[in-house]
Amino acid sequence: MNQQTSPKIEKDVLFYVLETQDTAARDAFIAKLVNKIYQQSRLCDVRCGNEQDTQRIDQAIWQFRPDAFIPHAVALEVKAPIQLWSQHVVEPCEDVLLNLHTDFAENFQQYARTIEVLDQSEALIERGRERWRQYKALGVEPTVHKIPSP
Repeated sequence: MNQQTSPKIEKDVLFYVLETQDTAARDAFIAKLVNKIYQQSRLCDVRCGNEQDTQRIDQAIWQFRPDAFIPHAVALEVKAPIQLWSQHVVEPCEDVLLNLHTDFAENFQQYARTIEVLDQSEALIERGRERWRQYKALGVEPTVHKIPSP
């Protein structure tokens, strides 16, 4: 075995690409994804772009399904497995990062899994491509899941 080979970073990075530009459809998908993460008994930090996005995602999670309670909080208001953050994650859970921010998450390596959710809006696609290139430059091979419109 050749000891000269540099090790690849073993990080799980997933890109979900929705075939829609509808913000409500994207938010509904995110709430469904957060529910799945919670059902798997995982911890998750949801990194939003700003306070308005954080409030919108908070509402989407509350309204996900009448029979599904997803314990979550905004910036550690209460202890919960799902934490929503505006801009920066202050206390990383180190399990799952759901990056909804358009900027690259510099601390993604603190997490076992990083998830990016894109839709077909030009801005999200372009910024998503930039983040894809950043992951690749760091030796991470992201996995893409294309999500058809409902």
